[in-house]
Amino acid sequence: MKKKWLAVLLCTCLAFAGCGSSGEEEGEEVSKNDGKGQSGSLLSGNKAPTSTPVDSENDSQDGAGLGDLDVPDINNPAEETGAYWRPQGSVVLGQYIGVSVSEEKAEVSDESVQSEIDYLLEQNSEPRAIEGRNIVEKGDYVCVDYTLWINGEQVDEITEEYLTVGDDYYDFEESLPGAYIGESKTTECEVEDYAHSEYIGQTGTYIVQIKSINERIVPELTDAFIAEKTDFETVEAYRQDIYDTLLEEAKEQARSRERVAAFEKIMEDSTFTGISDADVQSYVDETVAYHEQYAAMWGTELEQLVSLIYGETYEEFLAVAKEDGEYAVKQYLILDAVIEDAGIKLTDEEYDKALAEYAAENDFASAEEVEDTYYKEDLVEQFLRDKAYDMIVESMIVG
Repeated sequence: MKKKWLAVLLCTCLAFAGCGSSGEEEGEEVSKNDGKGQSGSLLSGNKAPTSTPVDSENDSQDGAGLGDLDVPDINNPAEETGAYWRPQGSVVLGQYIGVSVSEEKAEVSDESVQSEIDYLLEQNSEPRAIEGRNIVEKGDYVCVDYTLWINGEQVDEITEEYLTVGDDYYDFEESLPGAYIGESKTTECEVEDYAHSEYIGQTGTYIVQIKSINERIVPELTDAFIAEKTDFETVEAYRQDIYDTLLEEAKEQARSRERVAAFEKIMEDSTFTGISDADVQSYVDETVAYHEQYAAMWGTELEQLVSLIYGETYEEFLAVAKEDGEYAVKQYLILDAVIEDAGIKLTDEEYDKALAEYAAENDFASAEEVEDTYYKEDLVEQFLRDKAYDMIVESMIVG
């Protein structure tokens, strides 16, 4: 049953690198390939014993006196497994410079632009009562007041709520067709609406009063309307801005698909040994934990959340997470091997620049705050991997 929190959830959650596959989905499902193929080490919070602290005598906070910062020792992996960002295993590299990939086209359809405009118009539409109608039919846009009772106690009261009968956003909608304006309908049913997440699964009694049956008055798309509701003066300027924004998003998605294709080619051309199942499972576990947070936030089961967002079963979701876990482990092994093979170093200036960029991109108050949060050797590892990643991506032959 589709619920009214879904649109919000789709916009706010799952900005997570790797919960996906190499394909694209259309329609209402979330793209599941947004983060795959990105570089970098997982820096996950405060300083933690995932690595040995840097000697304080050499750990200057401003980066001065570091010289060329050494590559982490990839030939001496940690004894523990279960940390996919620092995985066990080794790789014999194939070609990684000048990898050829097919160009991904960035396109924006007229329908996509119009959809954004229609959304603005709909958000500014107003209801107007229909004269001569007093019996609700499926598809009607109605105004209702309703209360929810649990175990004889009123737990919620909503007034002047507008809804389209048949959209299944509300538990009580099925009882509305045939109701009269002014009539109160009492419906007893299992609570499934996540607006009342604390009562999901319990039997609730909804008392719903029909206030009016309406039509939506959608405003006319004019320059005056656009000037009033947006930062643009004309419809054409607003339409062009939507197109430009969507095109930039499409270009980034296309470049991301090209980068994924490049790393998949490198993986196919390389030989991996000693990959730990525990490392892959750590990725799966983290992906599951991430989604569990949102399931708990919205008072639903993880399996239902996965179905609503991705349109797949929980077993399919786990299979995709495992596939992406294997991808992540291999990518980290490749990056570390490239660092060694290409002799990549990090100068003082490069470290300072990368640190400042990381602080700005991740909402730290200063570079010093980043160094207070993470071990310097973890930061160096991150920035070295970024250099290796950039070298591979910048050398790609796209055509």
